[in-house]
Amino acid sequence: MIKIEDYKIFADNISTLKETSKDKNNNESEEFMTSSELEAINFDGVKNTYTNKLGLSNERASSFDALAFINNNGLFIEFKNGNMKNEKQNVQKKIRDGILIFCDIINCNISHTRTNIQFILVYNEEKNRMPNQLKKQIKSPANVEIASHYIEKGGNELIRFNLEKFKTLYFKEVHTYTEKEFEEYLTKFNMW
Repeated sequence: MIKIEDYKIFADNISTLKETSKDKNNNESEEFMTSSELEAINFDGVKNTYTNKLGLSNERASSFDALAFINNNGLFIEFKNGNMKNEKQNVQKKIRDGILIFCDIINCNISHTRTNIQFILVYNEEKNRMPNQLKKQIKSPANVEIASHYIEKGGNELIRFNLEKFKTLYFKEVHTYTEKEFEEYLTKFNMW
């Protein structure tokens, strides 16, 4: 695990998961996707500092929202409060740009993220219901829970939005969690 204090760009962007989860697209109110006060690095801030030092605008690169370390697990976390239908490519771009920036900062290659970093997408369940073909097969929310349970019992996890392709390619693990599932994940580590 890296030491945050060894990297000024990380130390200058310390925040909380709650703050990094703020819906930046909703200027009318403050909506957060988690209330966790767990310390995290605001990776959007890191990306802004990184691009500015290169004399580039912030829009030249994308990044995931947070970098956190929980029980020696490095986590790249992206919070998506909106509908993922039109956001899948955007999230993939954030993953690629974020990895490149991270690797450049800590002077490592992709094999480091592949063996040490997990990616978590936290999404709004209400705005991202199961696709129609799955709804027809599963039929009800109770059946979704049952199907998820059996997938998990089989040693697998339901990874949505075509993000499973990044597991083993870029990351040790990939997870797609609803806000509630993310809270449960944090509780598992007594990090809530």
